[in-house]
Amino acid sequence: MKAKKNTLKIILINLLAMLAVLVAVPLIVLAWLDSYTLHGKTVDVPDVCGMQLEDAAETLNRSALDFEVVDYKYVKNAEEDEILEQRPLPASKVKAGRKIAIVMNSGKEPTKVIPDVIDNCSLREAQARLRASGFKLGENIVVAGEKDWVYSVLYNGDTLENGASVPVGSTISIIIGGGDEVVDDEPIIDDSWFE
Repeated sequence: MKAKKNTLKIILINLLAMLAVLVAVPLIVLAWLDSYTLHGKTVDVPDVCGMQLEDAAETLNRSALDFEVVDYKYVKNAEEDEILEQRPLPASKVKAGRKIAIVMNSGKEPTKVIPDVIDNCSLREAQARLRASGFKLGENIVVAGEKDWVYSVLYNGDTLENGASVPVGSTISIIIGGGDEVVDDEPIIDDSWFE
């Protein structure tokens, strides 16, 4: 009988020890997670849009935040390296050490290459290829030469060559033959056309 009591006592002690472990381990883990993840501790994201990168870095460091430049865009009226966008947005609540994604102004106007249309195709084909490349077409300039043959392309009064780079969305004019006579050489361009 005494052996049964000792066995029951040992089982009861083991059950109480397991119960204590089952309660203590989750409490310890939760306390550690709260301290590790800084649960409930946040900082406000400052507004760095419009700042230069150096100033923004100082501002974010004072708020215990980090940053990463994720993209560049071109905005004509913004300064080079000016911050255009940020994520998360200003006044958002985030944890200390969070990286703020930044989009900056490249300062360089994007350009496109003139497709191979000069002295290589008809007016209709050139118009289609130039529009497909994103160019706006100005008034055609007609010179003596084979009818509707593209002799040259102009941008801001300058004659361009195939492969020349021009700002995206630029308006260009096409110099085409009017069918008067065949021209073997480059067409003569009169400066009075551009006044």
